[in-house]
Amino acid sequence: KSIEVGYAEKEYEILMAQNRFDYFDEQAMTDPMLVPVGTRHMGTDMFNHVNADIFAEFNKATLTHAASAPDFAAFADATAMLNVKALENLEGMSLFGFVHPKDMAKVRKALKEDLKFVEKFATQGYVGHVAGIALFNKADAVENTIVIANKEAVTLFNKRGVEVEQERDADIRQNAIWSRKYFLPALTDATKVVKITLGA
Repeated sequence: KSIEVGYAEKEYEILMAQNRFDYFDEQAMTDPMLVPVGTRHMGTDMFNHVNADIFAEFNKATLTHAASAPDFAAFADATAMLNVKALENLEGMSLFGFVHPKDMAKVRKALKEDLKFVEKFATQGYVGHVAGIALFNKADAVENTIVIANKEAVTLFNKRGVEVEQERDADIRQNAIWSRKYFLPALTDATKVVKITLGA
């Protein structure tokens, strides 16, 4: 048979994340931890911003599975959609799911009979994995929507590494530090991400 491969063209804009940290010489003299803590927070802010854009790409999933409750069957059925579409062995796939904290409570309630003999669940309410999917609480996840994916679904293209720039106004002894990053997250394999929509 003849094998054919195609692709869909989509234009993306390269994104830029930038933040700034200002401080005066007198502040640094008063508090020697000011600059290390401030620059550490710059890195944390950059990391969180890029992660939010990556998560937005996962939310563009085209495969959806409607479920009345986030029980074992809902996760198994959603995972089967990935298996059929990607034509891969599910046993070899490393899957994860992003769950809103309110939905995690629904997951615990739906799984109580299935997991009542699991020690971590019985003592702490810890779910961990369901149907081979590692579940993670995500504060910015959409309520009533659980995103299940493989890491190959979204690709992060780093256009430039983190740039750091400094400026000093000697007259008033004010220092400014900028950090900047150019990047592009893109949903590159829609067959490896599925959404479970609850309440359907």
